[in-house]
Amino acid sequence: QTYENVGTMDKIVCSAVFSGRDIRVDNSEFSGADLSALFGGIDLNLKNAVIRRNVTIDVKAVFGGIDILMPSNVRVVVDVTPILGGVENGTRTPLGADENTPTVFIRGTCLFGGLEVK
Repeated sequence: QTYENVGTMDKIVCSAVFSGRDIRVDNSEFSGADLSALFGGIDLNLKNAVIRRNVTIDVKAVFGGIDILMPSNVRVVVDVTPILGGVENGTRTPLGADENTPTVFIRGTCLFGGLEVK
């Protein structure tokens, strides 16, 4: 199942069990997410999302993978525990970032799975 152009909502909740999910947030306020991939994959595209305040993304990947694309104007803090899995944060802190720069906190666990933030 594919979710495109997700509108403003409290929080995105998505599970992929033996399947794949694509989520794209375009020109809408992003308020956080709860993502679970079990033998499946989730792609969350936030490149065009509106993020004005700190938000949290909770992730769980068990024998699966989660990829998250971030906009360039936010800071990203990853606190994910890999257990025989992998976590990669390929983002950069925006030039001139200060205490008012929105931060996306990503927390969770990857068990035989992976998380990639770009």
